Amino acid sequence: MTSQIDGLIARGEIGGRTVRILETGEVDCHEYPVAPLLAGHVRVRTVRSAISPGTEMTYIGTGATNPFLKKTWDPDLRVFVAGKGSVEYPIVFGYRAAGEVVETSASKIPVGTRVYGKWRHTEFVALPVAVALDQSVPGALSFDDAVDLGQMAPIGMNAIAYAGEVLRETPSVVFGAGPVGLIVAQLAAASGASAVHVVDRIASRLEIAKTCGLETLLSAEGVDVARELKLRLGADGIAVAFECTGSTRALQEAIRTVRRRGRVVAVGFYQGEAAGLFLGDEFHHNGVEIRSAQIGNIHPAWSMAALRARVIELALGGRLALGSLPRVTFPVEKAADAFAAVRKPESVLQAALAF
Repeated sequence: MTSQIDGLIARGEIGGRTVRILETGEVDCHEYPVAPLLAGHVRVRTVRSAISPGTEMTYIGTGATNPFLKKTWDPDLRVFVAGKGSVEYPIVFGYRAAGEVVETSASKIPVGTRVYGKWRHTEFVALPVAVALDQSVPGALSFDDAVDLGQMAPIGMNAIAYAGEVLRETPSVVFGAGPVGLIVAQLAAASGASAVHVVDRIASRLEIAKTCGLETLLSAEGVDVARELKLRLGADGIAVAFECTGSTRALQEAIRTVRRRGRVVAVGFYQGEAAGLFLGDEFHHNGVEIRSAQIGNIHPAWSMAALRARVIELALGGRLALGSLPRVTFPVEKAADAFAAVRKPESVLQAALAF
C-alpha cells in the first residue's frame, strides 16, 4: 500500500470494499481494513455511490490526462509546477455517495440515520458527528437522490451563482446533456431563466432533457449551433451559456452563442491543450466574459452549506430531478463494468454502484 492509502485507512476515509483506479488503466474492487472508529465520529456504510463521468475518467487509462498525475500542485501559490505528480496510483476516488450510520459515538446520530456526502467509492467511511448531522438525508428523498446532494448538485448551483442576475428572465443555453448539464439546466429554469435550451450531439440524451421540460437542439453534423440559436432567439437574446461537457470545442460554441458582452460559465473540466478554441474570433470581437465555476472556488456570495440547502429545497419541491435521471446500477464488485459503461454515452447517461 502507498502512504496515501495508509493515511486514508487510518483516518477512516476508506474501508471494506473499495474501488481503485490502477496505473495499468484498469479498475478493480479491493478490500481494505476498517480502522477503529475515532472519537467524535460515526461510521457510515455506503448504500449507493455514483461515478463522475468527468473528473474520475481523467485518471483512467494509460493516456490519463488529469494534471495532478503529471505535475506538482503548489497549494500556497495555487499553481502547477513541473515535478512529480501530486497523486499516485492506486487512486481511490469518488464524490457522489450516500449511506446509513452503522456505528456511532453520539446519541444524536443513531444507527440507521441516512447520510449523504462526497466520500469515495468505499464500503465504510468515518464522518465527524457534526458533518453527519449537517448531511442527513431528508425523509422524502431516496438514496439515489442523495448521492448528488453532497457535490454534483452543488456544482450545478455554483454555476448558477456565477451566471449572476443576467440569468433571470432571459433564455439560457446549456451545452451538454450529461448528468451535470441536466442538473444545471434544471437549476437555470428554477432560478428564473425564461427558457433553457440544451445542446448535445446524442439524441437520446436530449430526450431525457425534454422530460425535464427543457428545450433542445441536436448538435448534428453540419448544424451551426450558435447561428441556429441566434436565429431562434435573436443576436442579443442569449445572455448566459453554460458549458458542461469539458470540451474546448463546445466552449468555443458557447462563446459564439452568447450575445455581445455575454457571459459563458465554464463548468466542465478541460483536459490538455485547448483544441478548437479560437480566441481571436467571437471572444475577441464580441467582448465575451468567461467565468470558471469549478466547485473548489465557490462563489463568494455563497457557501457549500447554502448551495446544498438550495438544491435540497428544489429537489423536495419537485423542481430538480436527481435520482430519477436514468442511471445503470452495478454491484460494487463489478466496478470495472460500471466504469466501462460510462464510456458508452450513447446508451448510458450515468452509472452507480450498489454496496
